[in-house]
Amino acid sequence: MAQTIINFKTNTKLKAQAKEVLDEMGLNFSIALNAYLRNLIIERKIEFKGKEIPNARLRKVIKDTDEEYKKGNLKFYTNIEDMRKSLGV
Repeated sequence: MAQTIINFKTNTKLKAQAKEVLDEMGLNFSIALNAYLRNLIIERKIEFKGKEIPNARLRKVIKDTDEEYKKGNLKFYTNIEDMRKSLGV
């Protein structure tokens, strides 16, 4: 199999942190990046995942809903038909 070299720029700290993680996993950059490229080809998409931290608006909705739940003001349904009837659908 013919091989080629890919050069790219990255932050020094990022590279060091990635190397630490890869070392812990017993991998190197070539293995990790080749796996990433293979997945890119198969999936035909790039996914960026981050911590799912709710924004201020969502935190307020969660808090308000929790308060309504504690007061017993939420309606629960055991089947979709009852929920649709309640919504007038």
